[in-house]
Amino acid sequence: MHRLPPWIWLLLAGVFATTASLAWIKSQSRPVAIADTSVMALVAKKDIAPATRLGAEQVQSSPWSPAHLPKGAFTNLAELEGRVAAYPLVEGELILEKKLAPKGTLSGLTALLPATKRAMTIKVDEASGVAGFVIPDNRVDVLVTIDKGEYQGNPLSRVLLQNLRVLGTGQKIESRPGDKPQVVPTVTLEVSSEEGERLALASQEGRISLVLRGQEDNKLIATQGVKADTLFGPGDKIRKADTDLKPAAPARRTVQVIRGLQQAPVGF
Repeated sequence: MHRLPPWIWLLLAGVFATTASLAWIKSQSRPVAIADTSVMALVAKKDIAPATRLGAEQVQSSPWSPAHLPKGAFTNLAELEGRVAAYPLVEGELILEKKLAPKGTLSGLTALLPATKRAMTIKVDEASGVAGFVIPDNRVDVLVTIDKGEYQGNPLSRVLLQNLRVLGTGQKIESRPGDKPQVVPTVTLEVSSEEGERLALASQEGRISLVLRGQEDNKLIATQGVKADTLFGPGDKIRKADTDLKPAAPARRTVQVIRGLQQAPVGF
C-alpha cells in the first residue's frame, strides 16, 4: 500500500484542528434563548401618579426571571386592568399588589385612604416647604402659631399633630373683596375624624406650618410648646432680673490725715 507523505498528514491535522476550533467558538457565541427561562411580568410604562386607574396605556410586559419575581407581581394584564395605584410608580418599576388600592376602589383621592382615615386640604405658609420639598407620601408634623385672644401679648407655637401622611399638594386661587386673586399653596393630609376637627379649628385660630419628617422617623414626641417670653430659655429671665436690681454703691476711699500729734482716717 502506498503511504502518504508526512506533509499531507500535517495538512490534514491542521484542517481538522481549525474546523474543531471554529465549531467551539461558534457554540460559545451562540445567544442564549431568554424566553425559555423567563416570564413576562407587568411593569410601569411611564411614571404613574397615585390614584391613577391602570390599563394598557400605563403598563407593559417585561421579561423577568421566575426565581427573582417577587410575590404579588402580575403576569396577566386582565388581572391588573382597572386596578388603582395607591402609591407613585416610576417608569420600569415592577407592579406589585401592595402598591395598589383594594379591588373595586374608584380612581381618585379615595383610593389612597384606609377605611378609618379622611382626606383634608389646608392652606399652608409658603415657608412651610410645600413648594418642592413636601411631596405625596411624605410624613409631616403640623405646628400652629397663635397670636390672638389670650395669646395676643404672648404668642404661642406648639406641635398640634404628628406623623401625618401627605396625600397631595397643590394650589388654589383665593380672592377677597378689593384684593387681586392670589395663588395659595395647599396640602392634603390623611387624618382621622378627631384630627380633622383639631386641624380645622387650628387653621382658623392661628397660622399652620409643616415640619418634614425623615422616612424612617415614626416616633411621637410630647412637647410643651413655646411662648414668646420663654423663646430664648430661662437665661433671659435671669438677665432681666439682673437688670432690675439697683446698682451697688461704689466703694469709698480713705486716707490717713495727720493733724499735729493726732491721726484719723477720712473717707471721700
